Amino acid sequence: MRVDLPVAFEIQSKEKRMNVSSESKALVLAFFEDLSTGRLESALSRLDEDLEYCIAGNPKRFPLAGTHSKQGFVEVLTTIGATMPDGVRVDILSAVAEESRVVIETAARGVSATGKTYDNRVAFSCEVRDGKIRSVREYLDTIHANEVLAEQLR
Repeated sequence: MRVDLPVAFEIQSKEKRMNVSSESKALVLAFFEDLSTGRLESALSRLDEDLEYCIAGNPKRFPLAGTHSKQGFVEVLTTIGATMPDGVRVDILSAVAEESRVVIETAARGVSATGKTYDNRVAFSCEVRDGKIRSVREYLDTIHANEVLAEQLR
């Protein structure tokens, strides 16, 4: 039995989906490489102007939590830089991509300005659109992050 559908479907080949996945993954990995090596302008150039950067948690309990614009993300980085004077080392443990979605698992380590050790596992779910990172959802142990950074964030 044949059914004619009134909607046109674009069927992507497996090869095209793999290319999109590879390109998205390369973009996201380059973004994290730029961040971890201090190339902020290069990192920011990989972000969409309408970026939505969401950090998990309750903003009343963890001040960095919430949804941030591109400028808000820069402010978050500035805050982290002030609280972690020697920076945060982020090692990528794994990266998985499916079409425009890339998920990165990382280990983040550093020492706060007050001498507390930060050692967290952080996952990032990123969406790529038109060659730019359009959204990022960051998942982390907010209790640990708050314990290390709280005195300086309030």
